[in-house]
Amino acid sequence: MRLTGHTVQVLDGATLVAQHERAFGRYLEVLTLDHYLEVLKTKPGGLPGATALAQAKVKGTFTRSHQSYWDAVRHSRGDAAGTRALVEILLAHRTLPAALLTAAMDRAVSSGCLDPQVVLIDARRAPIALAPVVRSAH
Repeated sequence: MRLTGHTVQVLDGATLVAQHERAFGRYLEVLTLDHYLEVLKTKPGGLPGATALAQAKVKGTFTRSHQSYWDAVRHSRGDAAGTRALVEILLAHRTLPAALLTAAMDRAVSSGCLDPQVVLIDARRAPIALAPVVRSAH
């Protein structure tokens, strides 16, 4: 383990395997919402009051777009199913850029098409849609 001024790093030999924000002060917890997502898939009722969610909102990693999508999908599917849909989107943050997911969630809320799989397909298609069109000179 290595402590830096702002992080706690876990090493396997010379390879960094995990890094977490360092807490300063007594009795403080620095929680990362991503670390709880697998549990929240099976126990979605834990998300609304989760300290990790509150910290993510303060840090700005849980955005207005996330909240708007969550509100809309809970309204349409109910609290548990809506929260599970949100968790699917949050899990996708591990592999897709946040900006693409945020834009896809915004489009989902605007269109009313809230299926998380459709949101993920939309986010994955975005780089293709944003790529410049290459035209042949022939």
